[in-house]
Amino acid sequence: MSTPKYKLFYFNWMWIAEPARYLLSYVQEEFEDVRYNYEDWMKDDGKINKKAFPYGKLPCLEDVENGLKLGQSFTIARYLGRKYNLVGTCDAEAAKCDEYADVVKDMLAEVEPMWRANEETKESIKTNFLAKTLPRYFSVIEQDLKKNGGKFLVGETISWVDFLFAHFTEMLGIYLKTDILANYPGIRAHQKGIFEIDEIRNWRSARPVTTY
Repeated sequence: MSTPKYKLFYFNWMWIAEPARYLLSYVQEEFEDVRYNYEDWMKDDGKINKKAFPYGKLPCLEDVENGLKLGQSFTIARYLGRKYNLVGTCDAEAAKCDEYADVVKDMLAEVEPMWRANEETKESIKTNFLAKTLPRYFSVIEQDLKKNGGKFLVGETISWVDFLFAHFTEMLGIYLKTDILANYPGIRAHQKGIFEIDEIRNWRSARPVTTY
């Protein structure tokens, strides 16, 4: 039995590590999916060596062949995209991948405070996000997808940001308990297309069941 080329360390969640899992599944690379219990991670009892990970945080991708330990979820996804030539066909397309990823990062930054907020503040954040933030970004991306033929976000081939965007459009809908794609049929079709790729469908059917 061969040793996997990669180890991916995260909690027993999808959230910010799932795009890397999608990418590794898509390129058919074996990886060790190491999942920590969040409550155990938060204990300061020394049983988990947090210093073993960049900045003492998760997720972390270990590229065993290269002796690389890489932190930051979007950096991990981008690294795998570059390594497997999933970054578009030119500098302009690579830049558009980065742009869409930064859009996702901006949206996450607005909703993640809901984790720690009281109920009134949560509702205010959600209302503002759905009324202002979502249309600001999704109206543009909906049109971009239409101009690009609807299948991929960038160019004529799949890229790392397709996996990232499909995942987070699903996660945001689950987290906000709202059909955020109701007014964006192009984005919905894009998400469906990514999830129907054989390698992604197989991963989704076999992965551990978690809410987020």
